Amino acid sequence: RGKISEGIDFAHDMCRAVVITGLPFAPSFDPKVKMKREFLDQNRSAQNQKVSTEGGFGSASKTLCLSGHEWYTQQAHRAVNQAIGRVIRNKNDYGAVLLLDNRFSL
Repeated sequence: RGKISEGIDFAHDMCRAVVITGLPFAPSFDPKVKMKREFLDQNRSAQNQKVSTEGGFGSASKTLCLSGHEWYTQQAHRAVNQAIGRVIRNKNDYGAVLLLDNRFSL
């Protein structure tokens, strides 16, 4: 994960560029990450079974649970957004954001 993208305040002209060279995924072998992913996958599976047995339209909120993979990816993208926020802090601020990974392409 990004080392300088968290915990340091770069005010005003102290930061005019951010270079991101990859997606900062948490270590997949970390026990806490494994447990969170497993929990979310089990929770989603249980919710999908409940929704399918109810019939009809049911409640849309029951299918909004993230899977473990979706959560894991979301956390990496959130860290990227935080790093970008280091250079662009308000509507009048400016700076360069370089995303140097092909996974950022449209």
